[in-house]
Order: sequence, then structure tokens, then C-alpha cells
Amino acid sequence: MKPTRRSIITALLLFTLAACATTDAGITIEDAWVRPSPAGILEGVNTGAFMVIRNLGDQADRLIGADCPAARVVEIHETTMVNDVMSMRPVAAVEVPAGGEVQLKPGSYHLMLIDLQQTLAPGDEIEITLIFERAGRVAFKAVVRE
Repeated sequence: MKPTRRSIITALLLFTLAACATTDAGITIEDAWVRPSPAGILEGVNTGAFMVIRNLGDQADRLIGADCPAARVVEIHETTMVNDVMSMRPVAAVEVPAGGEVQLKPGSYHLMLIDLQQTLAPGDEIEITLIFERAGRVAFKAVVRE
């Protein structure tokens, strides 16, 4: 049986919805990914996690923490450039404006997965839970990629 245009569009829509997480408070996590860890090395290895956080609600929220079984500690970090020197530092929270978005991306805000508890190879998926001041906990999967 040949697929119809409607069945193809429906399948694409379902795939897109499966690739993101949404809460009742209107927080949506999209395009979540994590950098791989070095092969064969686990002790003391850290990596970054990146995503787009959308707030579809009518009230601002704040990302205040995160958990991930693949790491001993997860911190929210910001990368800054001062006097031509790039550095990362932990931040207490990231504001997610009402009706807006925040991109956690390389060279900006991101999650630091500290002291990995497993090797992360391209194609793997790991669970991450973000903690918001208003929306609470939002769990989703992030794919490991370069």
C-alpha cells in the first residue's frame, strides 16, 4: 500500500513530538544532545549537554538545576569571554522568559555533566532531568553526537 501525503505528515508530526518533552506548565525541551566521552576513559571525564528550552506559558520560569544518571554531578554553566580568555563558570539559574526560549549551546549556557559514570558513544541516548522553579522536573532523552 502506497503511503498517502496525510500519513507521511502524521508520521513526521509524531516523530517530532516524540523528540521533545513538554510539561503542563508549557516548558518544552527540543534538540537535546550531548558530546561523547573519550573512548576507554571514564575516571574524571566531563562533557556538555545542549538543548533548546521553550516556555510556551504566560509566566517566566527559571532553570535551577538538573540531574543525570550518567554523571555524578550536573551543573548549569555559562561560557564567557573576558580579555580574549574563554572561561566557564557555574550559574545558579537561567531565566526562561514567558513565550520565549533559551538555547543551551556550545560557547554559551550549557549543562556540565561532571564525573561521568558511563562511557558516552555517538548514537547513545541518556536521560536528563531539568529542574525548574515553576514547572518542576522535566525528564527527556538526549542523543550523544559530535
